[in-house]
Amino acid sequence: MTLGRVAEIWRYPVKGLQGEKLWESRVLTTGISGDHLYVLRAAGSNRILHSGSHLPSGEEPPGRPAMLELAARLTGEPEGEHEVAIEASGLKAICSSRNPGMNRLVSATLGGDVELIRNPRIAASRVRAGRTLHLLATSSLRRMGMVYPEGDFDVRRFRPNVVIATRQDVDGYVEDEWVGEDLELGSLRLHVEKPNLRCKVTTMKQQGIKDDPQMLQTIRRENGGNLGVMCTVLAEGMVRVGDGVALA
Repeated sequence: MTLGRVAEIWRYPVKGLQGEKLWESRVLTTGISGDHLYVLRAAGSNRILHSGSHLPSGEEPPGRPAMLELAARLTGEPEGEHEVAIEASGLKAICSSRNPGMNRLVSATLGGDVELIRNPRIAASRVRAGRTLHLLATSSLRRMGMVYPEGDFDVRRFRPNVVIATRQDVDGYVEDEWVGEDLELGSLRLHVEKPNLRCKVTTMKQQGIKDDPQMLQTIRRENGGNLGVMCTVLAEGMVRVGDGVALA
């Protein structure tokens, strides 16, 4: 049974930062290759920062961007030679992992003492939690837009890995019906583990997206706080924009 087609693919090379849109990607049992490969850690401690974290100083300095206003891009082979670049607001490159002063530059941009590190435990914990790959259907965004027309339902708010374009006559939160099922996306095979319970990140500003506390309230009121689904990878493979999505 055909459910739709892959409309967008997203990877987040650094946990808590904006991601990058891809046309295709290799997907491993740990998720999209290069996804959540790095984290920002508060220097001098083991605290891993995420989109909603306060910086080591305890607050965002006035005029400084928040973590979610920075974006990460990865070039090269994640398990081999590669480079991670961090940009502010998608406009200005701050630094890359090939720059020996990267941690200093990122810290100066955010206004707190942080360091970029690889942390394979992040991917392992996502696998254990059944949160390897996040799918979001366009029918869910359409429904949310109908009940909250003032809202900006830019997909970047919801940080999906794969956006699935469903037919225009499909209405509602169809992903919820996929829980417990296996899906095929191109050569990839997934198991849909559970609905994705949303948090305050959906309300936070990014480049071109304003703060909106009503966003999370709407999701909670309309669908119990869930939007999209989380999956585990049963068979590794390639996924490309335009690939069909079907029940296995």
